[in-house]
Amino acid sequence: MAYFEHFDEAFYRASYSDVRAAVNTPRSFVSGFQHFSLYGLNERRTLVSPFFNEGAYLALYPDVANAVSSGVYRSGVEHFALRGADEGRYSPIITNDSEQIYLQRNPDVAAAVTQGLFRSGYDHFLRRGQVEGRVPGSFNERDYLLFNPDVARAIGVADPTTGVVEFGSGYEHYIRFGQFENRLAFFSGTAGNDVVTSFGASPTELTGISYTTLSGSTNPFDYVLGSTGLGEIDTLIGSSSRDNYLLTLRGNRQNPSPVQLYVGGGNADYALIRGFQRGVDTIQLIGSINNYTQQVSGSNLNISTSAGDLLAIVEGVNTPLTTASTSADGFFLLS
Repeated sequence: MAYFEHFDEAFYRASYSDVRAAVNTPRSFVSGFQHFSLYGLNERRTLVSPFFNEGAYLALYPDVANAVSSGVYRSGVEHFALRGADEGRYSPIITNDSEQIYLQRNPDVAAAVTQGLFRSGYDHFLRRGQVEGRVPGSFNERDYLLFNPDVARAIGVADPTTGVVEFGSGYEHYIRFGQFENRLAFFSGTAGNDVVTSFGASPTELTGISYTTLSGSTNPFDYVLGSTGLGEIDTLIGSSSRDNYLLTLRGNRQNPSPVQLYVGGGNADYALIRGFQRGVDTIQLIGSINNYTQQVSGSNLNISTSAGDLLAIVEGVNTPLTTASTSADGFFLLS
């Protein structure tokens, strides 16, 4: 029953108002976990953690879905607790690429999984990673906390009445609260080819390259650049909310000049932008629209520098984009 070790008391109570009321009633339940153990599992309640997505788990593993529908297991949660964790299975949480990105970003974890110290990257995240500030997907934890200092101060703080910790990371806060509070979220990649998928109901910024904001910094320009997109083909997939795709980054403290991404490799490196919503989403560049060319290729739009270096392919857009806004520091947005 490994997964039940990671049962999230606050999340379970918040997800089921009747359980929350029952726990607060004398001579009823002493905790949400007691309710889950006695009734919730049999009632097929699956909201036991912000890091387990029942639907995504069943979609990823059709054999488990068949076993649940035939009554062998009451839910994907039960399967994961009894067998799935030991088999190295994982919950996609939000996106199917979460496990791969987590292992790619954390080679020490990948080595530990290979050595059998953890059953999967997901197992490591549940047991260690979330309290170490690691996240399983493209979500940029440090930037989220930098732009939301109130969240940073509240991480790990227990409710004085119940003693229950409300959330243990910026990632958990964003999943449960932040995305519905219109808080800006950041999603970034690595120095290799990535699939970066944003999610949530609030505005997001996506980039396929690697950068690290310095720990403890209060300045968003205190970052170390890990790549510029040279030699990379990154797939950037937006959400249903407003997404801003970054093809240019602002300079950092050491180098204040803007950084144009995906230059130097001709047509061999670029960002493949999927799910672009014209009039809603934007693409960030530097200078003027006259410094770039836009060429329609079938049902896609290719954006290149005036020298012919391909920067991005925007899927499903078959007419050139126009300037949506400009900023005083020389950046402009296409939409």
